[in-house]
This record gives sequence, C-alpha cells and structure tokens, in this order.
Amino acid sequence: MTEAAAGGGRARAARPGGRVVCVGGAVVDRLLHLLAPAVAGTSNPARAAASYGGVARNVAENLARLGADVALVACVGDDAAAPGLLAHAAAAGVDVAGVRRVPGATTAEYVAVLAPSGDLEIGVAAMDVLTQVTPDDVAAALAGGPQVTWVFLDCNLTAEALAGSIAVCRAAGARVAVDAVSTAKAVRLPADLRGVDVLFCNVDEAQALAAATGAVLTVGPEDGGWETELAAAAQRRGAAAVVLTRGPRGPLVVTATEFASMDVVPADAVDVTGAGDALVAGTLAGLLAGRDLPRAVAVGARVAARTVTSEHTVVPDLTPEDLLP
Repeated sequence: MTEAAAGGGRARAARPGGRVVCVGGAVVDRLLHLLAPAVAGTSNPARAAASYGGVARNVAENLARLGADVALVACVGDDAAAPGLLAHAAAAGVDVAGVRRVPGATTAEYVAVLAPSGDLEIGVAAMDVLTQVTPDDVAAALAGGPQVTWVFLDCNLTAEALAGSIAVCRAAGARVAVDAVSTAKAVRLPADLRGVDVLFCNVDEAQALAAATGAVLTVGPEDGGWETELAAAAQRRGAAAVVLTRGPRGPLVVTATEFASMDVVPADAVDVTGAGDALVAGTLAGLLAGRDLPRAVAVGARVAARTVTSEHTVVPDLTPEDLLP
C-alpha cells in the first residue's frame, strides 16, 4: 500500500501554456570530498555536502523557477530523507501531490566520493524505489486539476512504465517529452516511439538506441553527418522530433522533414552537472510560451549555459526573465 505525499495538493491558478507533469527520478545527492588520498579498509576524513537531484525533479524545479505550472510524479521512501526532498521542491513551486511515499522503501540516493583532486573516487547509487512509478501514477496526475499540456518522462522508469505512460499520455491528448538519461537506461525505451513528441538524448545514448534496435546507419562515426544520422535513426522509430545534445558544439534538432544545428551559448563552466536537465526544462518552457522547437531549444541552451556557470544543479535565482532573448 502506498500513500500520496502530503503538502503538495493546494489549488493552483492555471498559467498560460498549461501544466507540465514531470515523471521519474527524485534523488538525494550526497557529496563526500576526501581531504587526503583514499586509504582502503579504514575511515577517511572528508568534507560533506548534500543536495537534491534526479532528472525529473531537476526538470520540474527548473520549470517552476522559470514560471511554469509544474507537478512532479515520483516515488520516495517512508524514511527521514523524503520530507526534506519534498519540502524543497514545494518551496520552489513544484506541486508534489503526485509523489508517493512507499512503505518500507528508502528514498533514492546517490553518494559520490571525490578524491582531493576532485576526480570521482567511487559513486554509489541506491535507486530501487524509482522502479515503483507506474502508468497509473501518470494517469492520476492527468485526471482532474489543471489542463496538462506536456508530460516529461525520464528513463529512470522501467521499460514497462515508460511504454505504459506514453500510451496513457496519447490517450489523454498530452504531448510527451522523454530524456534518455544514460546509455544503460536509454534502451528501456520502447521500439515504437510514436506518441513521443520530443526525445532528448546525447550522442552516446543515441548510439545505444541504434544498437538496441539494429538500426542501419548509412554513415559511420568517422564520416560527416554521423550525428545527424544517429538522431534521424531515433526519429525514425516514431518520435516526432529528436534533440541531440553534443556538449560544446550545441544541440541538433531533427524532425522527419528538417534538421537544425543550434549554436552553443558561451559560458565559463564551473560545474556541468544539471546542464542537460536545464536544457530540457528551458526547451519545454519555450514551447509553453509558443515558440517552435528550434527557438525553444535555443531557450534551453541559454538556461543550460546559466546552469554550468553555477555550483548548483538548479540555479536558485532562475526566473521567467531567463526565457527572454
């Protein structure tokens, strides 16, 4: 038996563009920065920091700070970590009524142990609770309340939950955006991506998708047009559009009839963590504001550029003015 998280169900005024429902990961991130080189088999002194992450949670917080009406659908544990995560999201403006606390489960957690140099010594992830999200959770978020325009799904969901949630959204008439998250999780996407309006992935994730379905590519990595071909292969699976992120070279937008190579937004990077989530959120905010996809992705690129110049995964002083050219 599960119960809905408390504290996120107050009535909200409808905002232009409709509501976005973000479905997937909500995680407590813990960072332990060693003060000296690691010594195995004993206690090591470290400096500690904690924050909140998870792709869907990050996208939801970014959207809320950009002025969107946004709700989070996720699963957390019935442990001490959950209330803080939920309170932080709610304080940012995210409706957390659709987050379920699962009895006996622990909230998803990622622990990164960094060497004194800042390099990752070891990372440990305990994410089992994320697999508890179901299409029924998505259906509940779509029923009643504000009109849902977009549903964002991340591939922290199981393959069954992804396929079922896409079907639920299609039946409800909601547009769907999906983020592949990682090469390992990208392959959870169904072979048939009809019903997905925008798929966000990077080059490695697009390669994993192509390999998983045996896609025949007409060019190789050493040839010009390789990245366009990868994005087009993903689009041919049924997605209306693919946004392929390429790091410092800017995103590529591919549909059935056109492609656009977007300019990168210059930024002095401090920490690239959260840049992809910011790109997704900025793009969705641009679409809500009536921009076409390439111009919306340009908004996302600006939000991502702001994010990499910050030490925060989500820029705390992000505002609707960041949507302006």
